[in-house]
Amino acid sequence: MYRTNPLLTHSFFLLILFLPERMASQCCSTGSPVGASVYVGVLNKYHLRAITYYRYNYSDTYYQDDRKTTEDVPLQYSNYNFIGIALAYGITRRLTVETDAGYFINKTQVFKTIDYTEKGYGLATGGITLKYGFFINPMKQIEITGGAGFRYPFSLKPQMVDGVQLSRDVQPSTNAFGASGMLFLNKGFPSITMRIFSINRYDYNFTDQNDYQYGSILLNSLFVAKTVLKNLLALLQLRSEYRTPDKDHGEKRINSGNYLLLMSPQLTYAIAGKWNVSVLVDIPVYKNYQGKQLTPKYSVAVSLTRDFSLVKRPKNPVSDH
Repeated sequence: MYRTNPLLTHSFFLLILFLPERMASQCCSTGSPVGASVYVGVLNKYHLRAITYYRYNYSDTYYQDDRKTTEDVPLQYSNYNFIGIALAYGITRRLTVETDAGYFINKTQVFKTIDYTEKGYGLATGGITLKYGFFINPMKQIEITGGAGFRYPFSLKPQMVDGVQLSRDVQPSTNAFGASGMLFLNKGFPSITMRIFSINRYDYNFTDQNDYQYGSILLNSLFVAKTVLKNLLALLQLRSEYRTPDKDHGEKRINSGNYLLLMSPQLTYAIAGKWNVSVLVDIPVYKNYQGKQLTPKYSVAVSLTRDFSLVKRPKNPVSDH
């Protein structure tokens, strides 16, 4: 059976958990701000992984193309607080199923020229993914895994507050279904306790009941993971995010679509060989936005995870006396 270093495996999973999954134009993400477990390799057969996580995101800078702008900007800042849970289960040695869901405590935008704050909250878009390990070589620590899945809304109707429909930038969900595909590549170097791996993911959103379609997103990430102390792992991620413009009744939404390059350092610590705590920060290093959009300034996340073996162990035979 294919096995990997538990600390490294957990760290990969935790780090990818915090990838922003689907961001709309303007300030806040649409749907779940985590890519959940769809980005990592397969689990061992009959193994279950449970994760709970929290993310905070803050935005206060407008960009037009690749330049900052302060001209005629409506918002002073925006932020969101998100909590979620993800579960993964190894069906076979090569096949893993995963599901994730979450809740926005708030998605808030504060206006600049008027005394008004808009706030949304509620369940984010959920997801289910199947992953298959096409090539697994535990001796050389090589893995190539592909996956496909779908996203689903808990509600098809936009959120209303006091009888007024909130803007799309603070809606907790896309209110539409979606599909995704991913490719995970991993190579370990046990002699220097280091791994390099790459994650590539494509998300497609279908139109909602109001004939609005959020743009597709392509994520490409490169990671370097290195054990620095006993039970402590340091990781560095370089991630590019490309989003196509949204469409409203078939017409492209002007202030939507972007290219974003981020750097994400992370530390993960294993406790008693059972629990893993992970902390990371997302730092944008390059932004290029179509139209005029409020862009992320920073994002921080923390997670707690544990693996469970559901393999039935044979009972010890009773000795004769």
